[in-house]
Amino acid sequence: MRQIIHVVILLFIIPCSVYSQSVPDIEKLLETNDIESSEDYYEDMINSLIHLSVQPINLNSAGFDSLKMLFFLSDAQIDNLLDFRKKHGAFTHPNELLLITGISQQDLSNIKPFIHIGTYTPEKQSRYHLSQEILARLKMTRPKQAGYKKYSRKAFLYEKDYITKKQSRFQGPPVGTLLKYKISNQQRWQGGLTLENDPGENYFTKNQKTGFDFLSVHVCYTPEKIIHRIIIGDYKLQWGQGLLAWSGYSSGKSTSTLSNEKSGNGIAPYTSTDENRYLRGIAASLHPTRTVTTEIFVSYKKTDGNLADLDTLTPEAVQTASLYQTGYHRNSSECKKKHILKEFTTGLSTRLNHRYFRIGIQLLHYNFSPPLTIGKASYQQYNETGNQRTLVSIDYKTGGYHFYLFGETARSGNGTWATINGLRYSGIPRLALCALYRHYDKGYHSHYNSGFAEYSNTTNEEGLYLGLESTPFRNLKINVYYDRFRFFSPRYQATIPGKGQEIVGDVTFNRSRWDCSFRFKHEDKPEDDKTGESLQSVSRVKQEYRLQFTCSICEQLKSRTRTSYTRYLKKEKHEGGYLFYQDIMYSSLQASLKAQFRFAYFDTDSYNTRIYAYENNVLYGYSFPALYDRGFRSYLNLNWKPFSLITLYLKAGLTYYPDKSTISSSLTQVNDNKLFDLSFQIRIKL
Repeated sequence: MRQIIHVVILLFIIPCSVYSQSVPDIEKLLETNDIESSEDYYEDMINSLIHLSVQPINLNSAGFDSLKMLFFLSDAQIDNLLDFRKKHGAFTHPNELLLITGISQQDLSNIKPFIHIGTYTPEKQSRYHLSQEILARLKMTRPKQAGYKKYSRKAFLYEKDYITKKQSRFQGPPVGTLLKYKISNQQRWQGGLTLENDPGENYFTKNQKTGFDFLSVHVCYTPEKIIHRIIIGDYKLQWGQGLLAWSGYSSGKSTSTLSNEKSGNGIAPYTSTDENRYLRGIAASLHPTRTVTTEIFVSYKKTDGNLADLDTLTPEAVQTASLYQTGYHRNSSECKKKHILKEFTTGLSTRLNHRYFRIGIQLLHYNFSPPLTIGKASYQQYNETGNQRTLVSIDYKTGGYHFYLFGETARSGNGTWATINGLRYSGIPRLALCALYRHYDKGYHSHYNSGFAEYSNTTNEEGLYLGLESTPFRNLKINVYYDRFRFFSPRYQATIPGKGQEIVGDVTFNRSRWDCSFRFKHEDKPEDDKTGESLQSVSRVKQEYRLQFTCSICEQLKSRTRTSYTRYLKKEKHEGGYLFYQDIMYSSLQASLKAQFRFAYFDTDSYNTRIYAYENNVLYGYSFPALYDRGFRSYLNLNWKPFSLITLYLKAGLTYYPDKSTISSSLTQVNDNKLFDLSFQIRIKL
């Protein structure tokens, strides 16, 4: 530990130039994209936006894929922007974006920190200019969870019971830690180091030989010649429409109904703390000609898993394992699962970027050793083994006369197929439409994919998605989509294959000082019903209603009020729940101090009617809790910049359940009806 501290101190004193950067309203971004369950996606967006705040996009030269990185604009808005630029020529001022159909003052305010017009020179920089960032975080909850409890031998009758309890005890302190370091020469290269421990994980043990439970390192060099980029260490991959490989932020079904076309960045450095969705090795991006891009990579890493029992009844016993993807290594049982699997992956991609179309071909091969176990449940019968798996895909994009086509078709080595194809039309003033068809065979699998789907594994599904985006008036925006899908074989909690549908509508009206939005969601899926004598499939319906009002009281003070109601219907079971919260947000005139305070009350019948509510947090921090049962939730989030180099963050929250005596269960159980959480972070930008 002492060696790491010495390294960090040396990094602090390296002389470098200083520049500032701002982060946008992250809550608005998350609500627009409905990201409710992935910390990895959240970190990927924040990293991309921080990068763009330093190196903004040139509106007069950026294409669709570059503008897609803004996240705030829908695909139809980007189409209209490109058409406007083609018809009227280069932009001379950012306010000209307000002349484009579908782009409001709020949209312009969202993207302003990340765009520029003409030559952008934030400051005079030499080829040796370095920018650095050091970030350290501590997080904890109180009271202590059951996993931290100490046991006495006298409390147990049998020795084996005492040993079992002792082995289940968390080995580390009840404090999570994160240390990040980034260094870059903006013209040529960058590097990064991430060290992270979850609460309960120990330091410098035989299972954490590098000191921390998770260590990620990368170095990226950009010669900008035939070899466009080289990455050594950890990196992520984004190809096509995600049927073969996609890591990081992934557009999908959301109230931004016309944001479902993926625009991958190929290979990119990995800076997240997710311990699963990354590759480790070497990757290169080549530009042999102006219109051709080729990417090649080789990856080898060890992955967590559970070794399965050997089947001694077979002529040849083969060891298999199942994936363990929680990332927790707090006690002996969890530590035994660390790095059980060996994961080898390699691939090649070549894309032709023509003026009127883009087409690419991707090849991916990976192997898990030992192979993955299939599983005994009916919904696991088509699971993959990960043994010497090879896949190939072709993706395309083209468009003209306000029509835009995109898609990808992939084939696995076992003969199964997956395809997704989309059509978008924006030729009607103040109206844009899209249609998206997907078909994924039940035996199709890619361990690294993240395609547009009802579920995250991009398999065993067929569906048709129809979306509409309209701005009948400049201050009024309407988004509606309808998605109908079916499954070819059993899924989790749905033993009998079935079909479902989803309808979402969102209406937003904004003025200069306030805005109001209403959202409705109806979801109907097949699920098992085990209440009768025989197993049967029934329809499970969940409906959500949300009304939100935001008002700028003055330049420094803003108020947000939200009411949400949810219903759960399954055969005779009818449940409901609601959430009300009030936010007060403050920002000083110089933006050196920012604060958000929330008071929330929620009351739901069960976990089935849980309501998600995003919470402001420390930078890169992720908080999107599911609130259920009856209780109160309050938090205070502070962001203070006492000096130009240093930013301090503090998040303190309290959840109170008046009708409970315990919270959670098993090793995470708390014998109290109150739960306090605290995060403290310091960020130094050099």
